[in-house]
Amino acid sequence: MTLNFVVPIGEIRFVIFDDRENSSTPNSFTDVTLGENNYQRLTIPPGVWVAFSGVGAGTNLLLNLADLEHRPDEVDRKENLSDIMYEW
Repeated sequence: MTLNFVVPIGEIRFVIFDDRENSSTPNSFTDVTLGENNYQRLTIPPGVWVAFSGVGAGTNLLLNLADLEHRPDEVDRKENLSDIMYEW
């Protein structure tokens, strides 16, 4: 599934980790904050890990325009956050 995130209200910080073997950016992190002051679309390709946190004061709204219908049985989750070493 390809994710397309937009933050029309507030601010949300995204941390993206690419551990795909055949990627042009293997084992790399991207850290970006979207919101009213940085309004753009963030596209996350299939097979890439993503975490996010609301960092704006008040309400933070995330819109996800995915290319497939969400199915809870297809989600991969890490049992331990320590599996991906990142300093928040």
